[in-house]
Amino acid sequence: MRPTARRAGVCVAFLALVFSALVGATAGAADWQDCAAERFCIYADADGQGAVAGFGPANPVQVYSAEWDERVSSVHNNTAYWACVYEDAYYGGTVQAIRPGFRGNLAETSTQLDDKVSSHKLAKSKAGCFTGFERCRTGYLCLFTEPAGRGAMTATQLDIARYSTLWNDKVASVANHTDRHACFYEGADYSGSWPEAGKTYTKYVVLASDATVIPPPYAATFTSHKLVTGTSQC
Repeated sequence: MRPTARRAGVCVAFLALVFSALVGATAGAADWQDCAAERFCIYADADGQGAVAGFGPANPVQVYSAEWDERVSSVHNNTAYWACVYEDAYYGGTVQAIRPGFRGNLAETSTQLDDKVSSHKLAKSKAGCFTGFERCRTGYLCLFTEPAGRGAMTATQLDIARYSTLWNDKVASVANHTDRHACFYEGADYSGSWPEAGKTYTKYVVLASDATVIPPPYAATFTSHKLVTGTSQC
């Protein structure tokens, strides 16, 4: 075979490989349904298939509808934010932080939340996936059933002398977005105490504009609270 013919054969083989690779890449990309720019898209099936819904940064979902609750199999985060998906409603349970630009199946992530997601939000940083304090509006005292403002939340501007059974001994974290200090008590009617390190404490205080995870022995023991202008009034 002449050198020219040999080179031509090599070029044809090389072009065939390139074409094959491009076709494969195009086919793989076609598996995914479109997700608009600046949207976080969830899919009912793997590889971006099945029913699809898209959400922007201003559309966090604290409770999925029956159509989507525990039915998300794959996601495309086509935003500049971190997408935070949670096993439970109200940002509760196991969380998976999904980087900007990620497209893939939840079954292949570290938490394997395939068909387990019940809520999501978009955050400016990965760390934002692990807190939900931003849910508390200015002017309110907010109580949460999980650390870092996650889980179920209730908000109030009032003193409460006796929590309902839904909140009695359930508070794990607090956001005090009021201009007063919040005094928490172990017993009803602002009573009770906690022993710690040989001392007895009769109140746990969360200062105005503060947010915190409640540490032991105070966590999940609050029964009442009141709001005051000075901590000496607790």
